[in-house]
Amino acid sequence: MKAWDCLPSEISDKLRGLTDVREIRIRNNRPVRVNVAGTWYFVGTNCLSQNGGGIVLKESCDQIVRRACFNSVYTYEKMLASGFFTMDDGVRVGVCGAVAGAKEPVFQSYSSLCFRIPHNLRVVDEKTFDIVCRGSVAVIGPPCSGKTTFLRDLSTKLSRRYNVLVADERGELFFDGNVSDNSDCDVLKWASKSYAFDVAVRAMSPQWIVCDELCSDDADAVRYCLNSGVNLACSLHGKNIEDFEQKIGRFKEFATFVVLSQIGDKPKIFCKKALDNDEKYRFVE
Repeated sequence: MKAWDCLPSEISDKLRGLTDVREIRIRNNRPVRVNVAGTWYFVGTNCLSQNGGGIVLKESCDQIVRRACFNSVYTYEKMLASGFFTMDDGVRVGVCGAVAGAKEPVFQSYSSLCFRIPHNLRVVDEKTFDIVCRGSVAVIGPPCSGKTTFLRDLSTKLSRRYNVLVADERGELFFDGNVSDNSDCDVLKWASKSYAFDVAVRAMSPQWIVCDELCSDDADAVRYCLNSGVNLACSLHGKNIEDFEQKIGRFKEFATFVVLSQIGDKPKIFCKKALDNDEKYRFVE
């Protein structure tokens, strides 16, 4: 199911025609808010407003989640336990609510939903591509800074020169109907990074592996990938190179770091002059 199909019509009808919708926030008994091109609005009966007065849905978040899961929440239970589920169109829906269970948490009810809308944007220009394709690259930025958008465009461009496998753990990088005619990426969806990296190296002979949102638990998988002679393009939540090294570790194989602040801003690129015997990353104008 696609995001617009699970939203109440009083909301989806008003948002379908808008360009650059980035997020939709739905909270029980509170007005619906939407981020359009970086600006937050309340969704009103007749228009968008920044001054409140938005629509308060009659439907609860529980009802929306059930519709999105085809009235079979149990089927999506494992994914929901991770705090999100992904729609067929790549929209990732973050969930909040009441959780039961410590070792294997299960949501008992939902009180807040965050719909994050993916975009196909050409954000990697020729100069940037020539810099980042010389070795493994990490894209660093806070939530909603455009990391996934950057990786999606980069992987498409890389696939024109190299064998590229996309380890799409959350189904956001290459969702159904999103694989570009210009992309020759191999896509492995819904698998953990450790599993995807192992399968890729053993069976698909990639020159590049692309993945989104590393965490500290992925350090061993990153080491395995790099020690196998495969270049890695990945992303991580953070502000700078130090945040990456603190969470994942220091790997000499990373030739480039791309630091993002928010969607639309020019990325800051830091790279080594040489991979051998050069531990310093220099800002590239």
